[in-house]
Amino acid sequence: MPIQESSEDTVALDYGQFYLLDVDATFDIGDFSGETWFESVGSCAIVLGMTSGMYATVRLELWTETPDPVDPEDWNDDPIEAQLFSEFGEVCVSDLMNGDRTAYLLLGEEDAFWHVVGYRRPTSDPNYPEEYLFQFWKKL
Repeated sequence: MPIQESSEDTVALDYGQFYLLDVDATFDIGDFSGETWFESVGSCAIVLGMTSGMYATVRLELWTETPDPVDPEDWNDDPIEAQLFSEFGEVCVSDLMNGDRTAYLLLGEEDAFWHVVGYRRPTSDPNYPEEYLFQFWKKL
């Protein structure tokens, strides 16, 4: 099951959170329950951080099929699977305060629901104490 495309960048952890969203998503923060660390509503997902660090590293991957589970020795937090609607066929991550967007990933299909699984782990880097992996695919 090969990776078709990937993107990696950093994002600010304003108030310990950031967004994963369609490139032109609009949403109401009140729609999120905050019950899990990764929760999607429509074309946006909120990601709640583990630390009070300032930045996190985020990797987005597009897979041609359902990806194999990652090695639990590498990603030690429970994964969460969700669906995300993409109107424009492209997603990115965004900080909370300034709306700065990074790690753009071209999904290639507009107006479609995408399956996504999220993983997270702490790191030993004090400047980037958290790392996230989000894997996207379409179920056939």
